[in-house]
Amino acid sequence: MTSRTIDGPLPPLRLPDPRDDGTGGLRGYLAAVHGQPVLEEDEERRLAEAWTRDGDLDAAHRLVAAHLRLVPKVARQFRGHGMPIADLISEGNIGLLQSLRRYDPDKGFRFATYARWWIRAAILNHLLQDWSLVKIGTGTGNKRLFFNLAKVTRQMGLQPDRLSDQDIRALADRLEVQPADIVRMTQRLAGGDLSLDYQTTDAEDGRMGSLLDSLADDRPTPEAALAERQESVWRRDRVREALDVLDERERTILARRYLTKRPHTLQALAGLYGVTAERIRQIETKAIRKLREAVHRGGTAAAAVRARRAGRALPVPAAG
Repeated sequence: MTSRTIDGPLPPLRLPDPRDDGTGGLRGYLAAVHGQPVLEEDEERRLAEAWTRDGDLDAAHRLVAAHLRLVPKVARQFRGHGMPIADLISEGNIGLLQSLRRYDPDKGFRFATYARWWIRAAILNHLLQDWSLVKIGTGTGNKRLFFNLAKVTRQMGLQPDRLSDQDIRALADRLEVQPADIVRMTQRLAGGDLSLDYQTTDAEDGRMGSLLDSLADDRPTPEAALAERQESVWRRDRVREALDVLDERERTILARRYLTKRPHTLQALAGLYGVTAERIRQIETKAIRKLREAVHRGGTAAAAVRARRAGRALPVPAAG
């Protein structure tokens, strides 16, 4: 069964607002979302297919409601960046809706995995847009410091506005930066005087770029990560199948020549098997050729199977 992602407007879902004191504020919000039922995998799959295939709004409501609890968990990772937690949660809810619109259950991962990425992206985007940063720098170390300083400060039980020299040195050691970097970043986080369009030079490669560019989440999307995992599994399976075409001596020679920390020489293997070094070289060459041919046959067969599957997969017309 082929699903589709929804390219139109988001469904008219009404989400609880953690900033609304009339509904109990943050405390009421957390109680409400944690009261939502957790979906079993089969039920989640059924709801996701009903939404992506048929545009079933009731299924969309149930799918989102069951995953609202994810948002506070992700939002807590961004505490200490000058934004109320209720605001972070509200922005994370927008990311949750974005994930609903783009989710495809046929990709092979659970909705929570996909939604978490979009929730984080929405919160990060709002955080960056709201901040008026002066300069953090675009190097990897500066990005890590910006996002980890508040978290590590909490983990160590320290007060960010009451750091002693000893605290600063301890933070610097933990984050692998200089004490002066801790002082500067603490002042900037407290002062809130940054500009996202400020052009900075990357300390690592010398390229110019804006702060917004430097802080973008460059991790692979869930789709890309899944594709990479599937490709890795496919390659491993093809190599395992190819090894079956070798006899025990051929496998041993290749393993000792290429798969050990200290590869054996032709002369060493010749002594082990009681033959000449030239004979070992011939066996190695033949084994490599057999492996290459087996891998090629496996790849061709797999491509044919994928092509046949693609030919059978019929597009599902859009609902409505």
